[in-house]
Amino acid sequence: MTAMKIIQAQTDHVYIEQFLALPGQAWTFLGTNRSGIDDLFDLVSGRQIKGRVAERSLPDQPGVVSFKDQQAVYESELKKDDTDFMDRLDPGTSARDFLEDIEHHAELIQALGMTDSLDKGYRQLSTGQTRKLLLLAPITRGTTCLVIQAPFDGLDPDSCKELDRAMCHLFSKGIQILMFVYNPADIPSWTTHIGVVANGGLVFQGPADQVPASCLARTSRPDFQATVQDFFPADETRSEAHEKKKLVRLHRCTAGYGGRAVFTDLSLAVDQGDHTLITGPNGTGKSTLLQVITGDHPACYTCDLTLFNIRRGTGESIWDIKQHMGIVSPDLHRNFRVPGSALACILSGLFDSIGLYNPVTDSQKNRAMTWLSRLNMASMASMPFRDLTFADQRLALIARALIKGPKLLILDEPTQGLDTPNRNAVLDFLTLVAKDHLSTILYVSHREDECRDFFVQHVTMVPPGR
Repeated sequence: MTAMKIIQAQTDHVYIEQFLALPGQAWTFLGTNRSGIDDLFDLVSGRQIKGRVAERSLPDQPGVVSFKDQQAVYESELKKDDTDFMDRLDPGTSARDFLEDIEHHAELIQALGMTDSLDKGYRQLSTGQTRKLLLLAPITRGTTCLVIQAPFDGLDPDSCKELDRAMCHLFSKGIQILMFVYNPADIPSWTTHIGVVANGGLVFQGPADQVPASCLARTSRPDFQATVQDFFPADETRSEAHEKKKLVRLHRCTAGYGGRAVFTDLSLAVDQGDHTLITGPNGTGKSTLLQVITGDHPACYTCDLTLFNIRRGTGESIWDIKQHMGIVSPDLHRNFRVPGSALACILSGLFDSIGLYNPVTDSQKNRAMTWLSRLNMASMASMPFRDLTFADQRLALIARALIKGPKLLILDEPTQGLDTPNRNAVLDFLTLVAKDHLSTILYVSHREDECRDFFVQHVTMVPPGR
């Protein structure tokens, strides 16, 4: 195994004078979303960059796991989706087909809790399971170096511990690991070296036990709290906000994929103001539950489901339902593949479309620009959505969901990929949304630090049969 070296690298967002990672070292890089950490990730993973590099020496074929790679696999799977020609949902490529020499790596696969998922199709896996699968893939192909972006995002606490133990085990077996995280709490205890990225440079690089506390605290807090009412339609009446209107009624629903139920006999009632937190291990159907509610899973027609006093399957249009919803989810993020700017992405939330196809008023544009300004993204208004970083795409999608002031705000892991300041700012804003009765929140999360006081109902999903 050779050393990793970068000398005098300059991109649009980061400058690295010199970086050296020796064999036997495990590096974790920490930085906020716009610190330049994503450009450094591209440098270390061997990707093409816009800029110049005096010298870049990397291991042969490092195993790279990133949001971008996960999106590429998803788009590849979409091209092979034969659901329209089958009498059921096409589950996608089998998980085992992503791996090599499964028998030799059985212990590691078991350690990651993926043994029982090998015969599932890719589209049947949860977000966390797909991340674990894409981590396993290069390892089974014999890579000696892993470069990983935000490995713990989308994983439940037990899966985070499993993944942490598995990576520690790999490191002990001679695999070099370079990890990029946005939150100090995600730095593993077995990390030998830390790099802190801030203001477009490496402000610290060295042994983990020597990193100054001031470096770990280098964060800036976005502020989109003070004028919360400014974000919602001026003509939106809230006189009914204190009435307990029935929003969701789901009775003894069973849903799953490929003949396998991920939950059975599930009932849920959400009235206006019943802000609901949904938690549970990966693969227990949290996202599937939200897809049933949003009409993105066929079980919405077979289950006893009433939304906004409209019984599903009685001839209603899906748009009659979704006009009252604001949605953020990994599935929506993956499917947002159309051309268009960041501003257009936010405006599309007014029309519940993926992409902007309707004329908009100056007032609507101004409202969208208010969102971009509060997200510190005003300069990105005309930038193609697909060219934004994963984190900035996610922030734009949150603004897209909120711009119309929906009755029901459905958020599935909305802070995935966000650093601590952005994560807290989003949650603080949602606290004010709840306090001012602007929307009822249905929120899926794996993170214990996202359980805020405004939640009045907590649903814990468990595997079928338990």
